[in-house]
Amino acid sequence: MRVLVTGEQPIFCEGLSSIANRLYPAGSVRVVCPPRAGNGADPSASDLILIDIGSPAAPADIEVLEDFLSATEARVVVFSDRVSSGFIRDIMDLGAAGFIPKNIGINLVESALRLVEMGGRYVPDILLTAQADGVPESSQSFAAASHQKLTPRQKEVLAEIGKGRSNQEIARVLGISIATVKLHVNAILQTLGVRNRTEAAIIALRTEASRPGGTA
Repeated sequence: MRVLVTGEQPIFCEGLSSIANRLYPAGSVRVVCPPRAGNGADPSASDLILIDIGSPAAPADIEVLEDFLSATEARVVVFSDRVSSGFIRDIMDLGAAGFIPKNIGINLVESALRLVEMGGRYVPDILLTAQADGVPESSQSFAAASHQKLTPRQKEVLAEIGKGRSNQEIARVLGISIATVKLHVNAILQTLGVRNRTEAAIIALRTEASRPGGTA
C-alpha cells in the first residue's frame, strides 16, 4: 500500500502518517506539505491519498483535490474541519472515497480507512441525518414512499449505490451492462427527486436502517 499524506498543516499530516504507518506496516507512507506541484505530491504514485483541505476550505484546496482526483486512480480521503452536509456532499460528488471530520477519534478514523481500503465509501453520520437544501426529508415515511415507487431492479441498483459502488461495479455485481446501470441510475434520481448519487445513497442507507434487523 502506497500512501500519500498531504495538506497545509504539517502537524496534522504527521499525525495522519502515524495512523497510516500503523494500519499499513508493510506499505510506504509519504508526507508532503503543502500539496504543491514540484513538491513531491505525485498522486499517480499512490494507492491511497489522505488530504487535509483546510479549515475553512479555500478554493485553492478544492482545486488541489480536483487535480488529485483527475490525475490518479488512487482512493482519495478528505479530512476537514468543515462538516456542513452540503460541503460534504460536494466533496463526495467530486469522486472522493471518504470524508472524515478532523474531530473524530482515532479508532473511527482507522475503521473508516479500512472501509475505504475494502472498496467502500465513508461519510460521517451528519450526512445521514441532515435536512440541507436539496436533501429529501429525513422522515422514514418519506424515504419508504419514494423507495416503493422504484422497480425491483431499481431497488437493487439503489442498494448497490448505498454501498458506494460505481456503475462498473454495479454492472458486474448485478450482471447487467454499464449502459443499463446508467439508465437505472437516472430513473432512480428522478423518482426519488434527488440531484445526485450521494443523496440517493442517503435514502438507500435510511431505507436499510428502517428495515427489521437493519442498522439504525
